[in-house]
This record gives sequence, structure tokens and C-alpha cells, in this order.
Amino acid sequence: MTSAEPPSLLDGLTEPPPAPPPGLDVLRALVADAALRAAALLDSSGGASTEGVARAVVVADGAAADGVDDVTADVVRFVAGHGDAHLERAAIRLGCSVGRMRLLVTAHRWGGPPAVATCLAPLPTDPDVLAAAEHAVQPLRPSPTAPVERHHNHLTDAPARVQLRYGPDRLWHPYVERYCSWQPAAAPTPDAATAYRAARTALRAATRA
Repeated sequence: MTSAEPPSLLDGLTEPPPAPPPGLDVLRALVADAALRAAALLDSSGGASTEGVARAVVVADGAAADGVDDVTADVVRFVAGHGDAHLERAAIRLGCSVGRMRLLVTAHRWGGPPAVATCLAPLPTDPDVLAAAEHAVQPLRPSPTAPVERHHNHLTDAPARVQLRYGPDRLWHPYVERYCSWQPAAAPTPDAATAYRAARTALRAATRA
């Protein structure tokens, strides 16, 4: 008579096995990203001191309050700093299309986390701010008699294919219409007229390319 074998320790495990680790290229990029962030925190020379890092954190927190959660902010920042090779994986992580992910990355490269918040969704804005911006850009419009649309923080000059978005950083973010979608086109600026000119310049540059 043989005794029953003792139960295996594995018999009590009911959880599925862990997911495979990221590929070597992703791990290398993560290490490089962590090193860059650590260097920025430790750098106390020149203008890029910890004070500048602290200001960036404050802005990021403000953007998060306007609709950019920590995961989205980190994923977009990572792709913006390490190349479009990670676009597809990042889009899957955030549950969006690759095209949408590319817009968010472009926005981040122009203006950081506040630009991502501005790209994600319309934000509430004081109507007087939009009215002042419309007045500022009126002399620059190629079709000055065409209507300008105001919607939340968006000021849209559709005939000119230009849209300005007022961000949580209190800057105007220039957008242009390309392929039936609005795309970030230049760095944000506190002056609406300057942002409008930047958008028009971006359109002309794309036409010449």
C-alpha cells in the first residue's frame, strides 16, 4: 500500500501567471528616462535648477486637475522623450488610436503637460479672454469678415484653418487644420496674436514642404 503524495505547493495557486516583462528596448528607454529625470532633480547650476523643476511639477499638477491623469501624463512624456517607436504600445496602454497618441505627443513636445491637457478636451475659459483674443487676431485674419467660432477655450478661424486654445498654463496654444483634424502647430505663447502668426507660419511651411 503506497501513501498518497503530499499536495504540491502549486496546487493552491489560483492567480494567472504574471505578464511577460517589457522588451529590452523598452527597459533601456525606461532606464534612460529615469536617469534624465534624476539628473534634472539634482542639477543645481544655471537656470535649470530645482526651482525650475518645482515650477514644472506645479504646472503638471494643474494640468492633471484639468483632465490629464498621472498615467496619461507619464506615458505621453515618455514617448515624447524616447521616440515614435513606442507610439503603438503607448496607444494600446491608453486605449486610444495611434493617430490620437501622435497628437498628444506632438502637443507635449510643444508645451509639456499643459499642452496635453489642452489637446485632450475643451476646457472652461472666461469669455472675456476669448473676446480679447478675437480682437487681437482680427487684423491678421485673411478673411476678416468670416465668423470666428468661440467654444470653451477654443477660438477657431475655420477659413484660415487656424485654431487657438487657451491652456491651463494661461498660454495660447496654436493649432492648424490638417487632414480634417486640428493639430498642435507651435509653442504656446501668452499673446494670442503671436500664436495666430505661428499657426499661419506653420501652415505656409507645410505647403512649401
